[in-house]
Amino acid sequence: MRVQYRYNPAILGVTPQVITRWVPIFGLWGGAVGVAALFFLEPIPRVRNVILQKIPAVGSYWDRPVDPNDSPF
Repeated sequence: MRVQYRYNPAILGVTPQVITRWVPIFGLWGGAVGVAALFFLEPIPRVRNVILQKIPAVGSYWDRPVDPNDSPF
């Protein structure tokens, strides 16, 4: 019987098989953290105007017009 060696690339013990197993999990957690960050940053006007108002069908929820009496201009 002949012994055959196979090269299994690994960096600090992380192999391609480990990466393919963990990528979907990290993707879900990353998406959840991103959505939570958007809602946490909702009071900032730039986030509200540039990101949240662009969401189809619910973007008008974040539309907060300024009363002309409160405008400094």
